[in-house]
Amino acid sequence: MAEATGHESKTIHRLLEFSPKEGGFKRDENNPLDADLIVIDETSMVDIVLMYQFLKAVPKDATLILVGDVDQLPSVGAGSVSEGHH
Repeated sequence: MAEATGHESKTIHRLLEFSPKEGGFKRDENNPLDADLIVIDETSMVDIVLMYQFLKAVPKDATLILVGDVDQLPSVGAGSVSEGHH
């Protein structure tokens, strides 16, 4: 993703600044991400809990693009954020 966009890419956990010590994310609705555009690749691998935490941190005026394809692996955790159909 970094090569295609020319911008740094991160995992969702790193983007939300996961803190094992605090047992949660530093980024949320009270401390949103500083972004106008966010692209999530391999969306089918994101479980419902992580997507919920992520969406809380997305600024209300930001554009969100979710990218995926029907051949991607499903999420390991509970829920299916994006389900592909042929």
